[in-house]
Formats: sequence, C-alpha cells, structure tokens
Amino acid sequence: MNTQPGFPRSQPPRRAPNRLIVMIAIIAAAIVLPAVAFVAVTALRTIFSGPPPAGAPGATALPPGALSLSQLSGWKGRERVNVLVMGIDQRPNEDANIARSDSMILLTLDPVAKTAGMLSIPRDLYVPLPGRNTQDRINVAHALGGPKYAMQTVEYNLGIPVQYYVRLNFSAVIKLIDLVGGIDVFNDEDINDLSYPDMNFGYDPFKLKAGWQHLDGATALKYARTRHGSSDFARMRRQQQVILALRDKASDPGTMTRLLPQAPQILQTLKDSLESNLTPLELAQLATLAREVPAEKISKVTIDESATQYWTTPQGASVLIPNRDKVRELRDQLYATSEVTVPQGTPEAGKLVVQNGTQTKGLAANAQGLLQQKGFTVVRVENAVGDYKKTTIIDYHGRKAYIQQLAATLGVPLSAVVSKLEPSNPLDALVILGDDYVSR
Repeated sequence: MNTQPGFPRSQPPRRAPNRLIVMIAIIAAAIVLPAVAFVAVTALRTIFSGPPPAGAPGATALPPGALSLSQLSGWKGRERVNVLVMGIDQRPNEDANIARSDSMILLTLDPVAKTAGMLSIPRDLYVPLPGRNTQDRINVAHALGGPKYAMQTVEYNLGIPVQYYVRLNFSAVIKLIDLVGGIDVFNDEDINDLSYPDMNFGYDPFKLKAGWQHLDGATALKYARTRHGSSDFARMRRQQQVILALRDKASDPGTMTRLLPQAPQILQTLKDSLESNLTPLELAQLATLAREVPAEKISKVTIDESATQYWTTPQGASVLIPNRDKVRELRDQLYATSEVTVPQGTPEAGKLVVQNGTQTKGLAANAQGLLQQKGFTVVRVENAVGDYKKTTIIDYHGRKAYIQQLAATLGVPLSAVVSKLEPSNPLDALVILGDDYVSR
C-alpha cells in the first residue's frame, strides 16, 4: 500500500466554549449509550434556554428556544454514520492532543435499517501512516496529528469512511459509570495484575475475582484496561463488555428517573472529559436515532488473533501485523448489521454444558430437555460454583450463528454472551443459568 507524500501535520482542534463542551459531553456519551439521550434532551433545553454566545462554533445550529421533538428526530442523512471513539492516555497536565489513544472503537449506525455495530482496533496494529512514508502503531496517529489524523489513519487502513470522532479521557469513563451507579460485568477468570499502571508512571495493583461483579467507575476502568496475564484482544473484548454493560444500566428506567433531574450537574461533571467534532444538534439527533437500535442489532467485532500476527520491529518493539484479507472480512461483519437475524431450523453441530447457578433444583435438567428437544447436544448438567443473578453464555469458539440460536432458544439476550476464545476447548459453549432464567 503506497502512502501519500507531503501530508502535513494536522492542527489541534480548537476548543469550543464551555457551554458547547458540556453539551457535547453528554450527547457524545449518548451515542455510545443511547438511553442517555433522554438526559441529553433535558440538558439541551436547559443550556439553550437563552441565545448562544456570538461567534461560538456551531452556535447557529440551534435555535435560542427549547428544542422540539421534530428537531431532535430530524437526522436527515440516509447514509451510514461512522464515529471513531478514542479513549486517550492523558497524563496529569498533559495536552490531550499529544496523548496516544489507549483504545480505539469504530461505531457505525445505519439510520435506515436502525442497526449499529462496533469494531475494536488493537492499539499495537502496525500500519502505514498516511502521508508520512513510514509505519507505526495505529495509536501513534492521535499523538502525531490529533483526532483528525487518527480518523484519516483508520480510514486509510480499514477502507471505512470516518466522518466523526468522540474523544474521552479516563476521567470521563469513571464519571459516566459512577453517574449510573456502577455496572455489572461477568469476569471469566481471576485477575491479579500487580503491574497495573497508575497516573504517575508507577503501579496500582488490581485484583478481581471471577464471576459476576458490580464495578464502580474506577474499578471498571481498570477492568477495561488491564493486560496482565492476557492479550490485548481479551482487553478489547472487556472494553466492549463495559460499553454494553453501561448501555444496559443507562437504559434501566430507574436509572433514567434518577439521572434526568441531574442533567445540569452531569454536564458540569463531564465538560472537560469529552470532545467531538459533531455539532450540538447533530449529536442530539444521532443520540435520539441511536436509541431506536435494539441490543440484538448491535454487532460486536474485534480485529483479533484471526486477523493479525505478532512481529518484532528492527527497533525491538512488539507489534501486530494485520492480515488484510481477514481485516476486510471483519469490516464486512461490522457492515452486515442490517442482516442480523437468528438462524432457524436445526442448530449446527456443537457441544455445551449447562450449569445451575441458582437455588432452584432441577433447573439445569429443565434447560437440558429444552435444548435437546431443539437439537442441541448437552454433554452434561452440573451445579455452578456460587449463585448467579443473571444467565450467562460463555462462547469458546466465536461461532456466531450457533450462539445466536442458543441464546434465542433459552430466551436470553445476546448481551448475556461472554466471549472467551479457547481454540483447544472441546466445548463450544457453557450455559450458566441465573435467577432471571424462566424455565419453559
């Protein structure tokens, strides 16, 4: 792949006035967490109750009065919208525009099919940098040219047009999760990371037991960032897990009832933590549109082991070389969200174990009978270690159609699926029944 000569360094984006920043913060969050759009609407009406300041970027995009429902539902485009979400490793007193992106997730939203998807990009992906006649890790792009150059680098290497970005620092993640009262995630194995980094180039050891855990903002950030004892691929899957868990929590009616009256305080809390190149009205409209996408129509894709190989550069750096054909396949999976359907008929061949994670006797045997009746092969049933509030399906081989059909048969959402790729595991899936499981 040839690079383009003479590509200039992008200038750091101008900072918008505080009033726009705080509004962008909450609606940018709403793109990732569609239910937060309710808070965004309330906040917009509060912020724009008077005329915007003269000369403010995007100030003419919103009227001086309260926004109407038709304006918020007025996204005119019919083309797919792609937003690059970057979590940056911004140290204290460091300029955000020179920080490396610690995580990169490309979000896509189809306004016609009402589908969405997210593609996690490993930070060590070794790619050509457009206009620089060199290659480097993809996370270097933001440090070299800010959000604009990061967008160009992703578009150049993945062949996906990237129109917008949302940039947030670690503080934003902590604040968002704490605002909703924490999140629930399923940790598939004990974590004992003694070398987890703190914000002053030292260490802040992180430990977490396996099983369902309720995490506050600081712990959730550690869960999403830790790499100790696992690969960057597992780290990216945890990041997607945190995003979906935050979406689920924000979608809860009780959470929304509590957050709505706090919209002004939320804006103040997030004002310095997020930034976007979308105008206020565009963000509001996208957030409203994203609310209409059901969880089962959100595709989760990761540029993982199947699409990369490890390599050491002449300078001794460990990087990931992309397999271009495999990356294109993953890109197509992201874009195929409009065709998300549960396979019908007899399931593919596979083996699974059912565990009872409740105090209800005979529940695993009941689920076994249902699954065998539908054509699944249940190797055995047994009791789980500990009690489970939520039913969980652990996917060992990434068999999308098989897992979709398994979840549909059990009547549990796809958000209950946890990816734990183990190529040598003879099982295809493990089902752990929780208190929410309804026997059939």
